[in-house]
Parts: sequence; structure tokens; C-alpha cells
Amino acid sequence: MKKLFIVLLPLFLFSCGQAEKKPPRQWITIEIGDYLFDFPADFKLVKEKGIDSYVGRIKGDSMFFQFDFGYYSNRLEQTPQEFLDKGYWRLVLPLEFMKEGVAYDQSNTPKVDVINIRPASVQDSSIAPGCDYVAKCKYGKITVDFGVYIPDETKQMNFAVDTLDKVYRKIVWAKDPQKGTTGIYLEDLNSFNGSINNTLALSMSADKLTTNQQETALKIFRTGRRKREGH
Repeated sequence: MKKLFIVLLPLFLFSCGQAEKKPPRQWITIEIGDYLFDFPADFKLVKEKGIDSYVGRIKGDSMFFQFDFGYYSNRLEQTPQEFLDKGYWRLVLPLEFMKEGVAYDQSNTPKVDVINIRPASVQDSSIAPGCDYVAKCKYGKITVDFGVYIPDETKQMNFAVDTLDKVYRKIVWAKDPQKGTTGIYLEDLNSFNGSINNTLALSMSADKLTTNQQETALKIFRTGRRKREGH
């Protein structure tokens, strides 16, 4: 039986409370699309030319963030739940049930149902040695368990997810900030556009930060809030 390799890692949640009402001393407020963030006073907004979205940088003396506000903003690294719900592994599942010598297309490709996914136990090593999760899948009358592994590179990322003021908020930060991304993704849950099958969102991120820079970035992200009318 083939083994599936799935990207997963523990989920670290931020508080679901309101953003900081007052920025620290000598911080300024910068507007990015539909959102406001507080930054240290040395940061400035630098607008750039985008094709189908509002893009630019928020540049400080020692680091900068790239941002993209539009319907095609980068969702950043998938959280474990996002990957389980929509990850590429679901597209691979039909291959497990295809028969040799049969030509497949959209009409006869096996439609596989995922019944559940659970953390693996020691006994599950008989399914796939050292697997982290087990996905129970069904095709017709056939039910099969698949071993799920967590790639080492994914274990290097932390996630914080919540929903505030009808906005889905995801914060991503690398355990080694100099080797990974530190970013935030904000999705307006009321902005779905049926013609392009997408929602309006903002992504903002920085790479290769020091530990102190990453701490500052996370403080900045926590001040993010929706812009009010008349602001």
C-alpha cells in the first residue's frame, strides 16, 4: 500500500481578544488596504505597482515587510487544518484505487471519501512505520487506512489562527526566524466574489529576521484591525 505524506504541525493560538487599543510610545499607525497596523516610528509605507492588487512595502531602518491586498493574496503556509481540509493529498488519494490497464478521466476517476483523520498510536506503525496520523478512507465498499507523516521542514513553523470582527486571521512565524517567514494573513469573510471564486485578503510578511525583529513583527501583527468608516 502506498503511503501519503501530509504536512502537519501543532497549532499555536493567539488570544482572540481585540487588537491593542493604544500603540506603544513612538509608534505610528499605517493604513494597508482595509486594515490599520501600528509600527515603530521608523517605518514608512512604500507603494509599488501591482497588476490585480495593491502591493508595496512597509520599510523600517532594519527590516521591511512586503504586503499584497487583493483577491489573490498569498495565504502563506498552510495550517495543519487547512492542509487536511484542502491539501494536495486528497488529489492523490484516487491513485490508490486505480487499476492497471484502465484509462481514467473525470468520469471514472475513483471518488474517495475521507471518513476521519486521527493521531497515530504506536500500534499504527503496522500501517506505516512511525506515522504521525492515520487517515481512514473509503472507496465503494473498500475502506483503507493511510499513514500520514509530518515533514521536518513543516515542523519548523508555528501558526496562530482566530476569527475577529468577521476577519479570518492567520499568523505564521518560523522557529528559526532567519530561515523562514514571519507573516500575517487577513481574510474578509464577507467579501466573497463569485465571479473569481475568491475573497478579499491582505498578506504581509518578512524573511530572514533576527529573534528580536521577529518579536517586533509579532507585536505589529497583533495591532492589526479593520479600518472603520470615516477613519
